[in-house]
Amino acid sequence: MCGSIFSIAVHGWNNTVRNLLALALMVGIAFGPADAELLTMRPQPQGGAIVGSWKAEMTSLSAYAPAALVKAVAPLTFEGETNGTITFDSNGTVQADYTTLSDISAVLLISISVSVPDTSQYSGNYTLEADNQLVITRENEDALRYTYTATADSLFIMRPLLLDELLSSLSPAVRGLARGALEQHVPKDDPIRIVISFAKTTPSADFTGDGKVGFQDFLAFANAFGKAPGQDGYDARMDLDSSGGAIDFNDFIAFANAFGS
Repeated sequence: MCGSIFSIAVHGWNNTVRNLLALALMVGIAFGPADAELLTMRPQPQGGAIVGSWKAEMTSLSAYAPAALVKAVAPLTFEGETNGTITFDSNGTVQADYTTLSDISAVLLISISVSVPDTSQYSGNYTLEADNQLVITRENEDALRYTYTATADSLFIMRPLLLDELLSSLSPAVRGLARGALEQHVPKDDPIRIVISFAKTTPSADFTGDGKVGFQDFLAFANAFGKAPGQDGYDARMDLDSSGGAIDFNDFIAFANAFGS
């Protein structure tokens, strides 16, 4: 009799540990990145001028999570970074080539550490919608929906992490348990978000790619001078002041300053 009671107790304890492990693992995958910083306030996108080239070099990430989830899995520690570029052209095209790498440690009944790499490498089109929504469409792929804030020198892309995305990496044996545990602490209208940061890059005047700004670059610039987006001969690389408009005198001044370098 005692043996049966003991077996039931152990079986119940094992289920509890399994549930907690699933939840801890889910939190590790969900939060992804941050520079040991968990945002306590929901990020508020501000929109802004997004046209231009943006770069991240070992740039720290941030993560936001609902307060109930933070409380349930505390303490949490985060480390993460972004490397690469994303470019938004004035003609509505986007090119992304960046990676994020995140590490998280969480303690529930057990300690767990997870490392999560992610690669964003694609070409596509983008539109800006109401409420500072950034929608990226790619051929034969689902659209990406982000919010964003762009300033004169920084771009912040706020990326939600949906439960289906988080659960996909778990084995079927624990997926249902993990979903039930996670749904208790993540409201549908307040998902986990990762904030990816980029810095504005100065467009290069080396159009020929030979390592210097010379006469051949001047000829290329002269051919595009005066052209506006949508016109034949327009080349967004010549928009050296990143205005998103016609190649004009301000771009010429920027080219002149770079000539010979």
